[in-house]
Amino acid sequence: MRKQTPARLSLPGIMVSAIVLLSPPGISEPPDPERGFAFTDKVVLAYYYIWYEEDDWLKPFGEKGRQEHFGDIHPLVGAYNSWDPTIIEKHMNQMNRALIDAIAVSWWYEEGEHGKNAILDTIYEKAVSHGLRVTIDYEHGRMPLEQVYHDLKYFLGRYKNHPAMLKVEGLPVVMVWTAWGHTPHEWADLFSRLEQEGLPSFPIMSGSYQGGKGAEYLGPFRSLEEYTLVDVEDCQLADFMKTMRGHIDRYNETTGRQNGKLAQHHATISPGYDERSNEGRKTRNGGFKGAGWKDRTKFGVQYPDDPEGAYYRGTFEAAMASHPDWLHISTFNELPEHSHIEATHEHGYTYIDLTAEFVRKFKGLPDAEK
Repeated sequence: MRKQTPARLSLPGIMVSAIVLLSPPGISEPPDPERGFAFTDKVVLAYYYIWYEEDDWLKPFGEKGRQEHFGDIHPLVGAYNSWDPTIIEKHMNQMNRALIDAIAVSWWYEEGEHGKNAILDTIYEKAVSHGLRVTIDYEHGRMPLEQVYHDLKYFLGRYKNHPAMLKVEGLPVVMVWTAWGHTPHEWADLFSRLEQEGLPSFPIMSGSYQGGKGAEYLGPFRSLEEYTLVDVEDCQLADFMKTMRGHIDRYNETTGRQNGKLAQHHATISPGYDERSNEGRKTRNGGFKGAGWKDRTKFGVQYPDDPEGAYYRGTFEAAMASHPDWLHISTFNELPEHSHIEATHEHGYTYIDLTAEFVRKFKGLPDAEK
């Protein structure tokens, strides 16, 4: 850990310290804030959600038609508001314990005292002293292109020089959810337009692999990713990940080498998934609009049932079989879908500590001292 002389950076509406007190786990020296991670660095990223208010935990179902039930989840930090700086600090302490390098904050442009813009400012400010790198998972990828352009221009313009900005080879990372709402050509034009205005980026298409259909988006996007694994049979997950790897390798061998924009293979790991308590996703016949659930205690027939993370371990081993460049953790705190690793009274720090174990294996680091 190195300390540097404090310097103050003045970003639009933000005052932050340029000190990076902690190195991201597994990186011997803190990445240069200007360059960020090297293309070949192994990076572990977790999805982070900032839409919670205390009332969500105190009522049986959320308002605004979301119908999301939190009654069986009790975070160790208590019922929380996502905008609370104290909660953000506590979450980042858990992320440090889990050896997570970076977070992708679920975000769309939203003004107001407790809007997404204000919360994102706080997250960037707090991330500096925790050695975390931050980007967004832009949730409005299907919105009209001019709105998408406005929102991404705001994000990149505001944070591109922030010391906590997640970068690859100097390029700010921006993740886009539901990017299939526009064509690859439209995305290429949009990112080119931003670059011409001095806002180049390293775009990642999140949750949009779609069984291989997303491969056509390589070029405007530098990686594909499958956010939810529950549509894939456990016994087929390793092959599924290897197929994703194959799409990346074939692209790099041809188009990527020609245009100088090589792609990466980002594999997803997840502790489980369960939307059965989400009334808004049930259909009339009792099924679900989404994928249903994956039991945390089970993974395929070759794994013994384990109340302490069988599914999480199974997804990690399937991901590792595909030789990933990055790991995406789905999720830190998507509580309505029960895919969280956040410490709770139900599971304690089980999934936080399992994450740290997986990160060490992924990066080839020594086992933790016991």
